[in-house]
Amino acid sequence: MTGFSVPKKKFRSSVHRHRIRRLMAEAWRLNKHLLYDVIPSGQQLHLFLIFTDVKMPVYETVSLAVIKGINKLSETILKAGNQTSE
Repeated sequence: MTGFSVPKKKFRSSVHRHRIRRLMAEAWRLNKHLLYDVIPSGQQLHLFLIFTDVKMPVYETVSLAVIKGINKLSETILKAGNQTSE
């Protein structure tokens, strides 16, 4: 389960907030398989992504940030899995 948030304080226009949210959701949709391959079977992951920049992004920037976050989370999951198996 994944949630997305864009603060109203940084983007007053709902059009801009929804645009960023759609970019985040699309980047997640295309790259979530990278994380799903690492999650052990029988476990769930609840993830919430918050956009913190103050300027309107392009898709490539959002996609790279999502991939970077997925890679970091994957490393953490793999480390935790290795520690429990020892």
